[in-house]
Amino acid sequence: TQLSKLNPLQRMAYLSLKIILIPALVLTGMLYESYNHWDEIGITGLSLGPVAIVHTLLGFLMIAFMFGHIYLTTTGHTPLSNLKAMVTGWEELEDDDER
Repeated sequence: TQLSKLNPLQRMAYLSLKIILIPALVLTGMLYESYNHWDEIGITGLSLGPVAIVHTLLGFLMIAFMFGHIYLTTTGHTPLSNLKAMVTGWEELEDDDER
């Protein structure tokens, strides 16, 4: 519809991305970067290995999400038709009578 451009699966994917994946990636990145100062800020009992593994896995998930988006832009009538529709705001649709 005009007001709802995403289906429920897309909504859940974007919600998960915005609420879970991106904040977790930022948090683990900040922990990873500040490793030498963990004692000063009171982080004890945590080693760098698990933080690095989680951060790397989250990075791979983000890359997979990006590759999925790039792939899906090529699944239109022509490889660039979906990209053209995103840029121009207009999509050429088939008429049911033509099929």
